Amino acid sequence: MSSGIRLDEDSGYESDDALLELDGVTKYFNQDSGLLAGMEFEPSQFPPISVDRETVKAVDDVTLEIQPGETLGLVGESGCGKSTLGRTILRLLEPTEGDIYFKGENLADLSGERLRQTRSDMQMIFQDPQSSLDPRMKVGQIIEEPMRAHDMLDDEGREARAKELLEKVGLDPRHYNRHPHAFSGGQRQRINLARALSVDPDFVVCDEPVSALDVSIQAQVLNTMEKLQEEFGLTYLFIAHDLSVIRHISDRVAVMYLGNIVELAEKEELFENPQHPYTRALLESIPVPDPRENGARGVLEGEVPSPVDPPSGCRFRTRCPRVIAPDAYDWRGEEWAQTRAFMRAVKRRTFEPMPASRIETEFFDGDLPRGEAGSTVDEAIELIASDRNADIDADDETEHWSAATDLLLESFAEQSICARERPAYELEAEYGDGEHLAACHLHR
Repeated sequence: MSSGIRLDEDSGYESDDALLELDGVTKYFNQDSGLLAGMEFEPSQFPPISVDRETVKAVDDVTLEIQPGETLGLVGESGCGKSTLGRTILRLLEPTEGDIYFKGENLADLSGERLRQTRSDMQMIFQDPQSSLDPRMKVGQIIEEPMRAHDMLDDEGREARAKELLEKVGLDPRHYNRHPHAFSGGQRQRINLARALSVDPDFVVCDEPVSALDVSIQAQVLNTMEKLQEEFGLTYLFIAHDLSVIRHISDRVAVMYLGNIVELAEKEELFENPQHPYTRALLESIPVPDPRENGARGVLEGEVPSPVDPPSGCRFRTRCPRVIAPDAYDWRGEEWAQTRAFMRAVKRRTFEPMPASRIETEFFDGDLPRGEAGSTVDEAIELIASDRNADIDADDETEHWSAATDLLLESFAEQSICARERPAYELEAEYGDGEHLAACHLHR
C-alpha cells in the first residue's frame, strides 16, 4: 500500500483522507412485466392499460470507504450486485440514492464537462478481455483512445506513452500496430490494463479482471497489477467471486449479498475470523486442493431470493443456518433447530405426505415443542398429514401445504429479530487493529 501525503492542487484533497467514500449508495432498476412490457403507445391509440412495474433492488444502501493506495476486494455470489456497484461508483450507472465522494467531491452532483474531466482519474477494467477491445482497432489506437477523449498530449506523445505502457504491462512495444485477435486472453487483459493507465488514473475498478483467464495466467496478471499499483500509486476496487484471488491481492475485503455489504474487515481478519454466516459459508465452500482431504464442505441451502422482493431484516436469513429463535416462545434444547428443519422441509416440500405420528417422529423425535410453539406446529402437521387428509384431491393438497408454510413462516420465521430489523455491528478485530463490521444479529 502506498504511503505519504500528496496534495491535489485543484480540490485541496490530501491522500491521507479516504480517496472514495460511499454514503447510502443505492441503485434500483425499474422493469415492466407482462405482455406489453417495453412497448410505447400514443395516449390516443388505446384506452389506459395498467402495466405492472417491478423494482430490482440491485444495490441497497451501501456505505464504505476506500483508502488511497489500497485494494478493497469485493466478493459475493453472481448476481449479488458487485458489478452494478462498481459501475454506479463510476457514474456509468446513475445512482438512485446516496452520495459518492471522490477526493472529497460528490460525484452524484457532477454532470457534463466536470464529470468528464473527473473520469480521467477513474478507470475500469472489464471482465471479458476479448469483448472489451474493439477488434477493428489496433492496440496502439485502443490505448490512445482515452488520451484523445481527454485531450492529453499530441499524436507523437500519445504514441510514445502507449508504447511505454505496453512495456510496463509486460508486452512488446512492437505490438503497437497489431489487432486484438493476435493476442491471447492474458495478453488482451494486459492491453486493457495499459488502456486504463493511459490517462494516469488514481482509482481503478477491476470487474472480475482475471475470471476469464487460465489459472496460470491469472497469477501473472495479478502480479502485474500489483507491480503497477506500487509504481503508479493506484487504488483498486477489485471485484471477484474467487476467494483465492481476493486473498492474493486485497488489503481489505467487503462481502456482498443481495445488494448489501454483510461483512467488512482486513483481509487476514476476515479469512481467519469470519463473523457472518454467509462469509463462513463462502470460505467453507472453497475447494480443497488435496484429493485425500475428505472434510465436509459447506453448502448453502436454498436459492438466492429475488432482488425484486428481498427478505426483510437480514437478507441472508432465508438461507442462514443460524437464524435467531423468536423471543415470543419458550424454546428448550433442540426445539428451535427441529422446528426450523420442519419449516424448511414444509416450505420446500422435500418429503412425501405421511401420517402425523411419523412426521412428529421424523422431525421432533416424537416430542413436539412445548406451549404455543407446539400448538402451531401441531396445526401445521394437521394440514399436511396423510392420515388427516385422506379424502382431499391434488389441488386441495397443494393448498394445505401452502397454508402450512404460511402458518409456520408467519408464526416463527417472521417473528425472529433477523426478519424484523436490519443488522449492523462493529466488532473488535482479533487479527490486527482495523475495523471489523458484520451485519448479523448474532453479535447484538
